[in-house]
Amino acid sequence: MTRNRIVTLAATGLIGGALVLAGCGSSSDTASTASDTAATTATTDTTATTASAPIPCIGAEEACTAKVPLGGGASARTVQIELTGTNMGEPKTTVEAEYEGAYDISDAKFTTGGSIYEFTLDAVESIPEGVNLEMTFAQKK
Repeated sequence: MTRNRIVTLAATGLIGGALVLAGCGSSSDTASTASDTAATTATTDTTATTASAPIPCIGAEEACTAKVPLGGGASARTVQIELTGTNMGEPKTTVEAEYEGAYDISDAKFTTGGSIYEFTLDAVESIPEGVNLEMTFAQKK
């Protein structure tokens, strides 16, 4: 009986390599690494679903504004904004008029005791570099 198994090793969400085993489980099994093939054929876009460094919110403890880049689009990208205070309300968002409706924010929430605002961003790929979504936060009254 012959069976093939492909084992993909993952470390911190990144593909580390693959090991292909062939044979029937005896000591004469042959093993070969296929990390080059795995890297080529099983590449995943880790930036699509993982958070990068938090975007700073510029301002004072009472109010701040963060600029979230939209250029090049986004597909289920997790965005984190580092707030200047912990009692902020939902943000007011502004973007150039021609890009209204070209992005979507979902699963928005305050985390880390209210000091981080996190959400999932989807934006169309045709948005040019340099276009930002401005998010203004203010203290709750």
